[in-house]
Amino acid sequence: MITHYKDLAPWQAYWKEFGPQLAKRKDTFEKVFDHLLCIDNPVIIETGTYREENNYAGDGCSTLLFDNFIECTGSGTLISIDIDPKACALARNNTKHAEVICGDSVETLALLDGSVDLLYLDSYNIQNWYDDWAPASHHLKELFAAKNLLVSSDTLIVVDDNLMAPDGRRLGKGRLIYELMDSLGIDPLFDDYQVGWIWEEEYE
Repeated sequence: MITHYKDLAPWQAYWKEFGPQLAKRKDTFEKVFDHLLCIDNPVIIETGTYREENNYAGDGCSTLLFDNFIECTGSGTLISIDIDPKACALARNNTKHAEVICGDSVETLALLDGSVDLLYLDSYNIQNWYDDWAPASHHLKELFAAKNLLVSSDTLIVVDDNLMAPDGRRLGKGRLIYELMDSLGIDPLFDDYQVGWIWEEEYE
């Protein structure tokens, strides 16, 4: 790993404390931050913001993780989008560096300019794993809305909340994006409860 950051001690100390609390997300979040450490001043955009205090094992608390990554490394931009005003207020009150936008994630992503280094999709709460059409299609819409932001072949796209059923079926928020990426020949960088892909330049 080639990192742009000279002093990783603050981040390493933070990760040592909070990484183990992430349970099933720990290993994949570690890959996410390894990716971010290779980028100078990374731009992070997430859909779905901080909604329940300190629920690292259940929700992942990605907003807090990203905000503290910027605090510890001294570099980066975080935009967090959520339609729930209460969640947005909680996120604003618990972060130092996040720009929290209260609004529809698909509409907001379509209006953003620039480029993104990490697109983290986690805005639609899945209720029934065997009826995942609504969340899976919502996150596919988010990806298409964010297409103008995918201007780098280094962009990491991550979708939270995915499972494999006992019968081998893929379930969860990332199911349709997985099918899209598979049709494009883009293999996942990691494939677990969180699934992540590096966007490939030939598909820009």
